[in-house]
Amino acid sequence: MPIIDQEIQSQTSTLDRLMIELRDDCQNVVALVNQLLTSELAEQQKGDVLAEILVAAIHLQSHCDEDLQNLISKKLENLQEKN
Repeated sequence: MPIIDQEIQSQTSTLDRLMIELRDDCQNVVALVNQLLTSELAEQQKGDVLAEILVAAIHLQSHCDEDLQNLISKKLENLQEKN
């Protein structure tokens, strides 16, 4: 799946902005995991990458909160109403 860079504009909806942020956060986690799994890292470097993964995981957990879930649910409801 190609990665599309999209600039956040002031007219972008809250859900769109959150989806872009979520995509970027997930790409960061994938890059960190790949670095950890595919690189010959010294113990200190492994610790640094693991710490970054931990911070990213905490950020993702807080990012995917009830507000985001509600926005997605409303979007799904709107889609169902149009069908």
